[in-house]
Amino acid sequence: MLATGEAEAQRDQPVVLQDMLGQRVELAQPAERSVTIPMPASAMLLSLAGDAGKLAGMNPNSHAYMQRGMLGRIFPETAHIRSDVTRAGFAPNVETLLQIQPDLIWQWGHLGDDLVAPLRNAGLPVAALLYGTEERVKDWIRLMGASLGREEQAAAQLAWRSQVEQSIRGVTSHLQEDERPRVMHFSRYFPSYQVAGGNGNFQYDIHLAGGRNVAAGVGNANTVNIEQILAWNPEVILLNNFEDQLTPETIYNDPMLAGLDAVRNHRVYKIPAGGYRWDPPNQESPLYWQWLSVILHPDKFDWKLRDLIRQNYQSLYGYSASEEDVDFVLHTELNASAHLYERFKK
Repeated sequence: MLATGEAEAQRDQPVVLQDMLGQRVELAQPAERSVTIPMPASAMLLSLAGDAGKLAGMNPNSHAYMQRGMLGRIFPETAHIRSDVTRAGFAPNVETLLQIQPDLIWQWGHLGDDLVAPLRNAGLPVAALLYGTEERVKDWIRLMGASLGREEQAAAQLAWRSQVEQSIRGVTSHLQEDERPRVMHFSRYFPSYQVAGGNGNFQYDIHLAGGRNVAAGVGNANTVNIEQILAWNPEVILLNNFEDQLTPETIYNDPMLAGLDAVRNHRVYKIPAGGYRWDPPNQESPLYWQWLSVILHPDKFDWKLRDLIRQNYQSLYGYSASEEDVDFVLHTELNASAHLYERFKK
């Protein structure tokens, strides 16, 4: 750890970054007031900053989710952070941002220059992020850590990700194809079936944990018909966290899906959600990988997940999670009837 004088000196040092579009970003000192427009970015920034005061504004959807999720409990002061930083979708509300005068704005870089140019043209400091792979998430952590002057925290997160990934891969890399359960991820259920394909982090997560993504041959969030799902016949179904009304009971009560192995064997699971939803890549992904590896291979993995959540919430957020908090994260009530889910109970 840095001594107080060294830490203060470091806070006064200029910061130079190259964002994920290759643009140079210069700050006179580590950012004290950041705005995050990409939805997962606010939670990641809080995990690195450890201080809600460093977050001056965030996407309104992130704000709404945060207030009903774990980070609202951990950082109750986030209720007062401004969320009027976008107009629609991820389009920046330049007028509000000029009022806030943040040290840095994080914005999506892969959705077109129309989202970045208004910020640049207004003279607002902006850094672009790209979405979709584990390597890109690692870049998020490095860049955000550097922007905050919190490189040690970023390095610790990266080391944790690597350690968990290697531990799981040491087992699953030796699996034969027929040893990998057939997995399907409902990226959306309403109003039509949409599944996570093979182009992004869902494929990475499922394969790492020892599964076989039945939709690997299609793009992400593709609408599929019931005939295709029946042909895939998944053994495990994962449910997204973006549709609150979607629960395992929704699937069990869908007569069109009654014949699936996953339904007959009660292997339908609402993916946990902590500091952020675990299905998209985020700062808690190692916990998701550990959970999923147990779901797919309960005979090969015996992670003490409740203990791991408490341990890592302390290191990520400086927060002592209660038994109620852990149940909330793991959706123990929603998943109560799922195969072997009792292993995650208190």
